[in-house]
Amino acid sequence: MPQWTLFENDFRTIDQVLAELLERTNALSAHLIDRSGQLITSAGRVDDFDTMSFASLVAADFTANAELAALMGEADGVDAVVNEGRSRSSHSCLLADRVILSVVFDKRSTLGLVRIRSRRGAESLDKVFRALFDKVGIAEAPQDSFEAAPEFAAAASNEV
Repeated sequence: MPQWTLFENDFRTIDQVLAELLERTNALSAHLIDRSGQLITSAGRVDDFDTMSFASLVAADFTANAELAALMGEADGVDAVVNEGRSRSSHSCLLADRVILSVVFDKRSTLGLVRIRSRRGAESLDKVFRALFDKVGIAEAPQDSFEAAPEFAAAASNEV
């Protein structure tokens, strides 16, 4: 995965969106994580657990759930991954095809509220990241489907 850096204006916008999201959901923390498992930034309470391990596990969990969705015939992957715990839960969604927004919340909030308010925040953040990736020249080109590469599809089918 290509490396990239946040510009100061983008970081300010991201920080503002995350702060508003935390306020509107009453969530504990919000984290932006690269699909490779690298923590981009966090907002809220982040000192009571290992955010680096959290980022790595969220990325792995999101990827595993996307593969499960594909296995079950969901061509577009997965929209969100939810982890419901006894005292804390998390809701994670994908932004700009490479960044995961993960919101950690407890009993002071609800999954429904976090899901709805995260969707609004995700729309804003998705625009920021897509513009950023365009700026630095790493915007992903649409990948060819298997129909556009019949020899690869046939070889893969034979292997399976």
